[in-house]
Amino acid sequence: MYKSLNPGLVGINADGFADCLALAKRHGFGAVGYNPDALLAEGLDAAHAQDLMGQHGVIISDFGLPINITSRDAFNEGFPGLEKCAKLAAQLGIRRCSTWMLSFSNDYEYAENFKCHVWMFRLIAEVLREYGIRFGVEFLGPKSIIANGKYPFVHTIEQMLELCDAVGTGNVGLLVDAHHCYSSGLPGGAFAKYIRSEQDIVHVHINDSAKALSVDEQKDSPRYYPGEPGGGANDLRGFMNALRDLKYTGAVAAEPFSEGLKGLDNDAIAKIISESTDSVWR
Repeated sequence: MYKSLNPGLVGINADGFADCLALAKRHGFGAVGYNPDALLAEGLDAAHAQDLMGQHGVIISDFGLPINITSRDAFNEGFPGLEKCAKLAAQLGIRRCSTWMLSFSNDYEYAENFKCHVWMFRLIAEVLREYGIRFGVEFLGPKSIIANGKYPFVHTIEQMLELCDAVGTGNVGLLVDAHHCYSSGLPGGAFAKYIRSEQDIVHVHINDSAKALSVDEQKDSPRYYPGEPGGGANDLRGFMNALRDLKYTGAVAAEPFSEGLKGLDNDAIAKIISESTDSVWR
């Protein structure tokens, strides 16, 4: 495992790729989460981006799926651009892509929604597989989210793995998020009993849950960085130990939705995230 800094997940507004790499290097991160689309928008080709990574000694660990999958129309609109993004990712040595999915629908009952997601994910995974990229999907655990829709959908690790298997391309697995595991009834390392091999996990988010709320009362936000006041519900050391025992080799990125980070400068945020992650990593 290695520690990755994803600026968008922690409220960092980096001034481009080089600034993001330098920030990560200063605070002990070996990698950053960064989208190829953003590199293209900055006018960086693969050679230039590789040169910058070499200068700072920091790699790109993963990128977010550049497609909105919350509706068929949005998917159809975004899908044509996936291959260009995947090609650049492969040139940069990025082998992991991830996204999240809604745990409810107002339009489709479970079976129909399942078929729709298998269709979307298969098309996505087939493109990514051509470039040697694995695809991780995050389920949302809080019951408060499921209640927002007419029809409940995938919201547990078992259901998510069933969906991954149904896609059938061999490169689809989990984005394991500590808060969503906890809020679905899997504290600490309890999620590990459902993991059949290291290939089931593509990417990992670490965050803590609200200590003042019961499991059933947890919401999507707030989430906390390790050790942050207000958190403390989840056993994050147990979570990390489980990843170690499973021989997970990918990145771990913090994803707190933290009021405590708002208004801080980039270096202050990166320092807090690095040190707080280290506090449970040991």
